[in-house]
Amino acid sequence: MKKVTAFAAMVLAFVAQAEISNVKFTPSGVPAFVGEGEFPIGTLTLQSTRTSPADKVKVSIAGTNKKDLKALRLGKAKGVAFGDTVSFNVPVKEGECSYTVFAEVPKTADLTRKLMIEGAPVRLGSIVTRPHQLITDANRKSKNFRIPGIVETDTGVLVAVFDNRFHHAGDLPADITVGVSISKDKGVTWSPIRTAIDYKDLPGGHGIGDPAILFDPVKKRLWIAALRAPKSGHPIWKSEKGTISPEKCGQFILAYSDNDGKTWSKPINITESVKRLKDADTAEWGLLFQGPGAGIAMTDGTLVFPAQIWGHMGKAPHHGVLVYSKDHGETWTSSKAMPWGGSESTVAQLPDGSLLLNTREGGGPATRITARTTDLGETWTKVETDKLRQPGNLCQAAYLMLNGKLYFSNPDSGRRDTMTLRVSEDNGVTWPRKLVYDPRACAGYSSTCPVEGNSIGIIYEGTSDYHYFVRIPEADLAAPAAQ
Repeated sequence: MKKVTAFAAMVLAFVAQAEISNVKFTPSGVPAFVGEGEFPIGTLTLQSTRTSPADKVKVSIAGTNKKDLKALRLGKAKGVAFGDTVSFNVPVKEGECSYTVFAEVPKTADLTRKLMIEGAPVRLGSIVTRPHQLITDANRKSKNFRIPGIVETDTGVLVAVFDNRFHHAGDLPADITVGVSISKDKGVTWSPIRTAIDYKDLPGGHGIGDPAILFDPVKKRLWIAALRAPKSGHPIWKSEKGTISPEKCGQFILAYSDNDGKTWSKPINITESVKRLKDADTAEWGLLFQGPGAGIAMTDGTLVFPAQIWGHMGKAPHHGVLVYSKDHGETWTSSKAMPWGGSESTVAQLPDGSLLLNTREGGGPATRITARTTDLGETWTKVETDKLRQPGNLCQAAYLMLNGKLYFSNPDSGRRDTMTLRVSEDNGVTWPRKLVYDPRACAGYSSTCPVEGNSIGIIYEGTSDYHYFVRIPEADLAAPAAQ
C-alpha cells in the first residue's frame, strides 16, 4: 500500500484514459497527532479502470503548500482553513485501489477542534512519550513507557507521570523509575521527561513504578504514590504478610512537588502506616499499593489514592482499598478492604460526598466491581451497575467526576483495544453514551483529568512504546437534544 500525505478534501483530475469512480475516504478513528505525520488518519479508496499500466490519476489536495505538505492551518471558526492547492501522482490499477492517508498537524493546533477531511471529522491528539526518549536528569533513554497518571493543577498545568522502563517493557522488578512530563498549553506540547522518583537510594529490590498522582488544591501540592519492589523479587508474588521489611514486602512510596512538578521531594516511605500490622483486619495483607492512575482531593480536603491489596505471596483473594490523608499529607492510613475482591482501582467522589471505587476484577475474571462508601472505607456497599467491559486479560480503567457527571475510560472490548470514554448521569449506575477515541490495539491503561473545567483530558497507552493525550469536550458526550 503506497503512503500518501494528505490534509483535506480529495479532488480528482483525470489524465490519459484512466476512468475513476466511487472515490471514498474512510477515517481510521486514530487521532491525528500534532507535529506528527507517521500515524494514518484514514484510507482513500479509488474504483478505477485503465487502458495501460502507465495510466495515472492525479490527486489534488487542498492544503497549505509548504514543500511536501508539512503543515495544516487551523481556522478560528470552522476548524480547518485551506490554503494553496497542490497535487501529485499516485498509480492506479484496474479495480479498487486503496491508499493510506496521513496528516501532519502543526504543534499549535487546538486539541478541542477536529480535522475535517471530506466532511469526516478526525480527532486531534498529542504524544507525551515515545520510544527512546532521553530522561534529562538520568542521561539515558527509556526503551518503553507504561502506566500513565495525570492531573491538572490550579494553574492549569497538566502533569503526567508514568513508568520509565529502561531495558524492556516488563513489569517490576526491573530497571524502572517514575517519570514526569508537564504541559503548559493544555496538552498540545509536553516537556522533556524528568525523574520524579528513583529507586537507587531506597532499600529494597530492583525498580519503582506503577505511579498514581493527585493534586491538593489547599496546599498547592502534587503527590505521587509508587510501588517499590522488595529485595526478594516480584512485588506481588514475593510480598509476605506480617512484615513491612523492604527485604520481604513491596514498599508504598510517596513524593511531592510544590512547583507544578518541576522538582520533587525525597521519597517518603509510608508502608508501616498503610499496612497497619497491629490491626486485626490487615492480618492477611501481603502487599498494599496504589491505583495506579490518579487520586483525588475530596471537597473536605481529604486526599485519597485508590489502592489494592494482595494476600500473602500474591494469594487470593485480592481487594480494592483506599489510602488517605486527612491532614494534607502529614499522615496517611488505609481503609478496610472492599470485601468483593478487586485489584487495580479508580475512585471518584459523588455529589453527596460519598466515594465510588471501581476495581478491575472481583466477581469473576471478566467482571468489574463497583462499591460505595460514606465513611472512607470503614464500611462498603456494593453497587449494581451496567456492565463495564474489560479485556479477557484484564486491564486498568479510570474514573473522573466533572460537572456532576461521571466519566469512565477503558478498552471497551474483549481485548486491549477500542479505547472508549463513557458518561453516566446517575453516579455510575448506567452508562448510556460512549465515544471511541482510539480503536487500535494497545496496552490499554489510561488516566483522566479535567481540562479548563469543560473537557476531559485522557492520557493513555497506545502501545507499550507511546503515551498519547487527547482532549474530549463534554459536549461530545452530551445527550441529544429533545425533538
